[in-house]
Amino acid sequence: MEVPGSSSTISEDQTRRQEELSDTRTDSVKQSLISSEEWLQLHGLKSNKLTLKQILSQIGFPHCEDYVMSLGRLVASRYANGLFPQIYTTEDGRVYNLTAKSELISQYMERLTQAVESCKQRMDWLTSNSRQIFGVILEQCIAIVLDLGGMLEEELSLCRDALTMVLQEQVAHAAKFNIIRVSQEPVKWQENAVPVTAPSIAAAISWVEKLSFELASSHTSCLDALLEAGKDEVIESIYYFVVGDVPEESKELLLQQALEIPCPVCTVSFNARGQGTIAFLKDLSAKTFSRFHAFAERTECVEFPAFPVKDGDSVITWNSRKLKGKLPPGAGVREDVFLIWREMEEAGSTLAQIRRLVAETPKTSVATTDHGGCC
Repeated sequence: MEVPGSSSTISEDQTRRQEELSDTRTDSVKQSLISSEEWLQLHGLKSNKLTLKQILSQIGFPHCEDYVMSLGRLVASRYANGLFPQIYTTEDGRVYNLTAKSELISQYMERLTQAVESCKQRMDWLTSNSRQIFGVILEQCIAIVLDLGGMLEEELSLCRDALTMVLQEQVAHAAKFNIIRVSQEPVKWQENAVPVTAPSIAAAISWVEKLSFELASSHTSCLDALLEAGKDEVIESIYYFVVGDVPEESKELLLQQALEIPCPVCTVSFNARGQGTIAFLKDLSAKTFSRFHAFAERTECVEFPAFPVKDGDSVITWNSRKLKGKLPPGAGVREDVFLIWREMEEAGSTLAQIRRLVAETPKTSVATTDHGGCC
């Protein structure tokens, strides 16, 4: 016998669980689509009290030294001499007496191991799929300006794939967006930025898939498109996606007029032929107080057969296989990746020192003082 109202209750429960799952995924995406500086503030060693100095203050105390006037030198105190295991740290050159239980030290080892793994995952994320090509989109209202004037005809398919990935993986989590193509007259996908919805992302992808090959336009076209993007007052940042090289006349004009562009211009170089374009795009982003990113795909275009993807495989992962590449010469190290790598190196070094401490310290010699956990 059916209990009155039971089916509606079950339906409501299912809906609530789906909404909670969606919220969890959204929160996860928000955690990802932040700068490396912000990520470190949330997950870094210092904020989680996992630097070597912070750990040592929780598992022991500094061995004191005083300056003895009659001797004219520092003399280490001898109280409790031999009662505590000691460790010398190269970080600050101090000797620490250890008082914590081995269990507490093991907890720190586990947390440091997790910190190393977390940094690895962040680095993998930063250097995969659309982040490898485009960097990380940090703003909520953006305009993408496409400069395809230096594109080779055989690169058109790769550019479409790259932009599709960016729209699906990153723009889909923004609030508003627009796309403008550099041409004799700027070609706008929409007159102004539109809200991000599933239909608007699908429409933008459809527009990108219809992009055709065109010869380079006039040397003022780049500036015209960037200024047009900046007219929309809701735009927080412009992403200037440049395929190939930028003509010298356009470079000079853009650098001269950069401050007329009313919002930051993040520059993205795709398959630059020479280091001159890389240097120019770095300068342009610096002048507008923004970020630079560069990507170079395989030397030769790799054609994949157009058959359906396997179960569980997505268009994004399929496209990403076609877009494997590296940083071009002159691009330098990505700052967002370097910050995470440096944190991972510190975590690994600290973990190695704590492991050595555990290995060298007899368990019976560690005092039984409990510092109340490692959190």
